[in-house]
Amino acid sequence: MSTILLSIDHFPAPALLVSESGVITECNLMAAELLKAPRSEVEGKPLDSLLVDLWFGRQNSTPVHALLSATPPETLLKQSSKTMDGRDVTVSISAGPSEGRTSVSYCIALSQGEAPGSSSQNFRDIVDASASAIIMCDATGAIRFASRAAGGLFGYDLDSLIGMCVDQLVPGKLKRHHKDYRIEFSKAMKPRAMGRKSKVTAVHKEGHEIPIEIVLTPVNEADAEIMCTIVDLTEHVATRTEISQKAKELEQLNAELSAFANSASHDLKAPLCSIEGLLSLCLEDLEAGDADELKKNLEEALLISRSNASKVEKIIELAQAGQAKLHKERFSLRADIVEIWRSLRSVGSAGAVLEFDLRHGDIVNLERAAMNMILANLLSNALRYGDPEKPSHVIRISSRRENNQLQMVVGDNGRGISGGNLQRVFTYFSRFDELSNEGVGLALVRKQIERLGGAISVHSVEGQGTEFSFLIPLEEREE
Repeated sequence: MSTILLSIDHFPAPALLVSESGVITECNLMAAELLKAPRSEVEGKPLDSLLVDLWFGRQNSTPVHALLSATPPETLLKQSSKTMDGRDVTVSISAGPSEGRTSVSYCIALSQGEAPGSSSQNFRDIVDASASAIIMCDATGAIRFASRAAGGLFGYDLDSLIGMCVDQLVPGKLKRHHKDYRIEFSKAMKPRAMGRKSKVTAVHKEGHEIPIEIVLTPVNEADAEIMCTIVDLTEHVATRTEISQKAKELEQLNAELSAFANSASHDLKAPLCSIEGLLSLCLEDLEAGDADELKKNLEEALLISRSNASKVEKIIELAQAGQAKLHKERFSLRADIVEIWRSLRSVGSAGAVLEFDLRHGDIVNLERAAMNMILANLLSNALRYGDPEKPSHVIRISSRRENNQLQMVVGDNGRGISGGNLQRVFTYFSRFDELSNEGVGLALVRKQIERLGGAISVHSVEGQGTEFSFLIPLEEREE
């Protein structure tokens, strides 16, 4: 007796020992779990009171004990059956004398799912070789079959998928209506493709949504069984998003190219014509021997050349601004602002005052060169547009950290910007007055901020002052 218990308890699958009369004499823990009943309640019951449709190729009316007694010793029989609550199981019966007993007993091995014949195994091998996920559902939405790819797509092992309601794979916003959709489809029972024209997603075990394309195919209209062939569109969507982003970048580059063409045809052509005229005058002065006038015209031509060479450099810098990769480093933003201010003050505007209100924690992890360029341009603008009618020229720079973002404001009490010009401050090569430089600085500021993942805005009242505000994401916490 003890030898039999040891063999059943250590059997690597759910197993029962059944007497010739069809009564269960032994039950291991795995079999009890599969049958969803304690061992004490399983043992002593007839086999056909827990499993239905047992016939092994004979008439359904044949009693189970008659089938068992007709099974020759050492014979192995397999058959599909169902538990009393309707779950599919495979029943494998081997008959032979039990060790230490004179009577014949039968070892019943159980496994969930239908009995695998050669054709069904071939079918599973073929389905599992498919890159697409395949599941089959019955009229209630219960999953009766799932391919290996389906388990990988949704993050479940196959045993967990079998018996699960397909509604669990539907996003929450659609879940409560999905049963109605299934009922409507079961009425028509015609193949249907979804996800080719509209967005369709499924829910992964971990909760995130997966973009998919799905084809519903009826396979058994009588039982309303449906085969669902599912294609993971994650990479496709990512590629499409990347292409869309590249298209936007190309559109922006085309706009910049157009702006550059306009600048080249106007802003650069005129200085070249001026240089040409000055050089012609130089030739006349040379022939006339007028050295003073020759020197004056050469100096003017040189000044125009240098000014426009600087403009070309700015245009090249603008074109390259969005191409370089980010190189972050930790640095003191306050110290860099002080150094930028000292450098700008050395070339003029000695009466300007800079007020600080920095509350971001000082140390940041950003691309230092880009931040310095942004702040240098904004501070230079504020210095250049001071209002001589006011007793003091005050420039304010403030910062704070909010929702893992660095928010900075550079404001002044200068001349301000008129409403008509305010809409064009970030436009390439926009020059409003004699104080404007090449019209590239603010365009470059905006492009660098966007490259860092941020955004900039401007508020100004003519005669009162201007305020530039920008946000830049901080991807990690700085000390």
